[in-house]
Amino acid sequence: MKRFSHYILFLWLVTLGGTANAIEPIPQEAGWSGLVNIGVAYFEGKTNMVAGVDTVSIDIGNPVIDSLSEEPESESFGMPQLNLNIKYTFSTQTQLFIGSSMEDILQFDTASVSGVRQQFSDRSIIEFSLVSTPIFVPVQVWQDPYVVGVERQETDRTSLGPRIDYFNILGSGFGVQYTQRETELDEELSGTTQLSLTPAQAQLLDREGDVKRLVGYYRFPPIGRNIFEVRLSQRSDDLDGKAMSGDENQIQVTHVYLGERFTAASNIFVGQKDFDAVNPVFAITREDDTIGLGFVLLDKKLFGSKDWYGQASAVWVDLDTNIDFYDASSTMVSVGAQYRF
Repeated sequence: MKRFSHYILFLWLVTLGGTANAIEPIPQEAGWSGLVNIGVAYFEGKTNMVAGVDTVSIDIGNPVIDSLSEEPESESFGMPQLNLNIKYTFSTQTQLFIGSSMEDILQFDTASVSGVRQQFSDRSIIEFSLVSTPIFVPVQVWQDPYVVGVERQETDRTSLGPRIDYFNILGSGFGVQYTQRETELDEELSGTTQLSLTPAQAQLLDREGDVKRLVGYYRFPPIGRNIFEVRLSQRSDDLDGKAMSGDENQIQVTHVYLGERFTAASNIFVGQKDFDAVNPVFAITREDDTIGLGFVLLDKKLFGSKDWYGQASAVWVDLDTNIDFYDASSTMVSVGAQYRF
């Protein structure tokens, strides 16, 4: 129970931090396994770039803005939560899986992850998977975010790409992950509606292209009831618009305390991103600083059953840029129940 609970907490904490997913050990027995998490969440955030999720009636950004020189307004709402992770294990410790996660809370970017993983005799695990936008809940962004005084129009943003993860390398606490996703918008009209930009200038604002992320991490041996993990990541947004492209470096530290009944985990991460070209709207090159905090509390004896876990979590992420228009923040608090089978 203790081992399972700390892997679940790492799974949640690193997902909330917007980096790699943890991989739990593959059982030797063949058969189905997994978890279902249901709950409710309160979300508060601000962004000028994300509109919401139309299929579940979630509105995040304000459709009408008064100025390009101001920070976005804050929005808040409640929403249900459903997370799935379903696996089938063969006797060879080969495992097929499909699940869901939140890749980046600032972008309200959910993802479906499906693939295959194999565990070896040294307990190392290698995973090959496909990461994609959920078919029925694509995130919506603004066709042209830079429209002022009238209602901005929404468009779907989707992404798809491969991921490889090598966990417990040669039986150690080291791991590495690489993900590459191609991002597409149904209608990308940035800077073409109201602004007097040349076609070449408007092209600099294009948000479509490849997003690549390389993560290296190390999980230290347990110290009593405490487990620590450090993650370093490098993200490269290689987009068609060079003013929207750039490289981000991030560091994250996660701590888990394993109690008899309650297990608590927390993390902190910071990141810095430099962009590749001068933004034609604001006449400067964008720079971002990101900081985030996450916390999860797990009750391993919910309802007096070994299969049910109670869960409460909180996450806060803040993006501060040298261009106020792109500032963003997200706060999410959730409670729920998790069923493991």
